[in-house]
Amino acid sequence: MSLVAVLAGLAVGAPAQASDDVRVITREGVVLQHHRVAKATTPMRGTGGTRSDFDGDGVDDIAATGDPFNYNLPYAATGVVVVRYSSAPQVDYLMGAMSPVGGGGGFGWALAAGDFNGDRYDDLVIGDMDEVDPGNKTDAGGVWVIPGSGAGLVVDAAKHFNQSSPGVPGAAENQDRFGAALAAGDINGDAREDLAIGAYGEAIGAKTGAGAVTVLFGGPTGLTATGAQYLQQDQAGVPGAAERDDHFGFSLAIGKVNNNRYNDLVIGAPLENDGASWDGSGMVTLMWGSPSGVSSTGATAVTGAGILGSIGQTGTIAWYLGETLAIGDVNGDGLGEVVAGAPSAQTPHIYGGLIAVFTGRTAGLSGGSVRVVTQRTAGVPGEPEGDDRFGASLATGDVTGDGKADVLVGSPGEAVGPTAEAGVVTLLKGSASGITGSGAQAFDQNHPNVPGTSERGDKFGASVAVLNLNGTGPLDAVVTANGEEVAGDLVGYPSGSMVPLHGSTGGLVPQFVSWSGASLRTDRIWPMRYGTRVAGPQGGGGMY
Repeated sequence: MSLVAVLAGLAVGAPAQASDDVRVITREGVVLQHHRVAKATTPMRGTGGTRSDFDGDGVDDIAATGDPFNYNLPYAATGVVVVRYSSAPQVDYLMGAMSPVGGGGGFGWALAAGDFNGDRYDDLVIGDMDEVDPGNKTDAGGVWVIPGSGAGLVVDAAKHFNQSSPGVPGAAENQDRFGAALAAGDINGDAREDLAIGAYGEAIGAKTGAGAVTVLFGGPTGLTATGAQYLQQDQAGVPGAAERDDHFGFSLAIGKVNNNRYNDLVIGAPLENDGASWDGSGMVTLMWGSPSGVSSTGATAVTGAGILGSIGQTGTIAWYLGETLAIGDVNGDGLGEVVAGAPSAQTPHIYGGLIAVFTGRTAGLSGGSVRVVTQRTAGVPGEPEGDDRFGASLATGDVTGDGKADVLVGSPGEAVGPTAEAGVVTLLKGSASGITGSGAQAFDQNHPNVPGTSERGDKFGASVAVLNLNGTGPLDAVVTANGEEVAGDLVGYPSGSMVPLHGSTGGLVPQFVSWSGASLRTDRIWPMRYGTRVAGPQGGGGMY
């Protein structure tokens, strides 16, 4: 099966006509709108690992967020998530619905994919951090979970959770931001993935914005609130202390950091120690998985100031460490490295950005066991400049097929020549000695095999994902430019675009193919700023 065949299966014409009218699904008084468009497709069959395979054909499907524009729907849309399948013969559009009492446009701010019932079909999770709780009318946030099947997502079986749902810890309060970050992985080792949900605006006592994380566990019927866990920094075993505006839970990742059967949870609190030190800010916390879920024993944390001595670059300071997170075994030793982005870091330019790669170890995180990478690091293409925001998006996975995870880093603020905020992505390759600048690749829209042209405000690299797009060989990648304007767009209202890059032994290979929000327009909705988020193992974090 060729990559061209897969990409052809994912492509969509515009504008498309709906095969069915818009349907409304209501759970717990909250509305989800669903619009399905039929699409001719050739069924695929892939091999190897997948990360967002909703139709179970061994090839990943692509769920991505856009802003709703020019829509004709039963309810005002608060966001749109478009799901394009490799085999299922349709494209699905999922939209939030504005509450009569208000709310914002947070539907799809975070996306994640995971198999929560163990049926080998990935399920899609959509976070809506501005969702209004129907009971107390607070702008508290919620999440939708839609199971996969051989025919794609089963929207009629969608589940909904918020902090008023039975069994979910805490209470729905204004600006909790429940659902602003998501991560999926098997924390308790039962072969069904679990879900971590960040609520970085959660008040802990009188400390507003301190933040909290809720963990829901998978089971035979999917995610359940039974036995849910609630984590915050005033609890025994959780490092640090809950403080006003720490934003604990702003970013999340789940993966194997040690070598047992349980996946572990990493939590970012990028505003930890904000304004308290000249040496850095932000904090990353690692908590171990166990048969009973997230363990309160042995948790470790490292702050931005705590890695200052390991940076090795004069004038580089890790501000707001943990704004983005990922986990991947970059040295192939069976222990996963924690990758933390600090796109607001000083390098020495303000908002130049860095990533910190913490060595996987059974003792947890350590400020002395970390490798910091910036655009000043030997071998890394480009130069650090103000507002590059290197590390604003992150994804890990083996794209070279050598058994070691590589790290894909987005710099959506990077200037390409004189063109500000055009955006660049960088692939840092894993090696036996860890992440390295050797052989690093950089791509922008002036690259000869990347469609489009670098333009001001394109923000290429706003979101990145490492997925299995062709069903064979190493993993592949998608990169979005959510500020991209295409033919027919109104000035200032970008459709956004996405490009695939194929994995190979030498690294990533652009395919000279792209999709835009304009190509996904229907008679019901036009996605704008398409690619703001792309579903993978985790979502949320980052400001772009």
